[in-house]
Amino acid sequence: MPEQTPKPTNAPARRTRSGGRAGRAERDQGRRAVPSIEARDGAAGFQHPEKPLIIICGALGAETKAVLAAAGLADAFEITALPAIWHNFPDRIPAGVETKAVQARKDRADRPIFVGYADCGTGGMLDEVCDRLHLTRIAGPHCYSFFAGEAEFNAMAEEELGTFYLTDFLARHFQTLIWEGMGLEGNPDMLGTMFGGYKRLVYLAQTDDSALTDLASGAAAKLKLDFERVFTGYGELGDFVAAAAS
Repeated sequence: MPEQTPKPTNAPARRTRSGGRAGRAERDQGRRAVPSIEARDGAAGFQHPEKPLIIICGALGAETKAVLAAAGLADAFEITALPAIWHNFPDRIPAGVETKAVQARKDRADRPIFVGYADCGTGGMLDEVCDRLHLTRIAGPHCYSFFAGEAEFNAMAEEELGTFYLTDFLARHFQTLIWEGMGLEGNPDMLGTMFGGYKRLVYLAQTDDSALTDLASGAAAKLKLDFERVFTGYGELGDFVAAAAS
């Protein structure tokens, strides 16, 4: 039976308005398949049971590695990821995290495991797994909140509930994860039904990258939403990694 078309799970952060069309960069990056770390480590298993483990969303791979490198901790942790496409299917996340954690502790029962997910639409189910298996996850309802900071994100949501958010990863893979992943490629008439309640798209930028800004602006135009860019850096992800290291 085919899977149901996912609904937008994007939750309702210094601000700069900008616009414009994405050009060749959008077409080229949009055609790239979403990378799957799981495809590589799932077959090989865990190679460093002596190290603490971080289980991350596949959409946070580059950001997590950048934060670790900046803190001088590039070799201090082993990292494994679940598919980034689960951004559209959050009900799969708790079981996926549990499977990874159980597998990782086969060789070392007391292995510290950290979870690079916020609740991410699991409705508390991920917390149940973390509590039962003694895993530590990053605080917050979703990655938009921990990138922007809870107070700043709440202010944005209060200002305009009808906001759709992109991160660097989601801007880069908008075509694959959102336009195609939500079924809009073959059914563009669904745009009004799925996004009719949104007024603007806010790009929460982790890096200063003009090509990504163009991609995000192009995504807003495609969704027929106003566009804003907010630079966040890595936000509270850095604090989470520092706490894990300590």
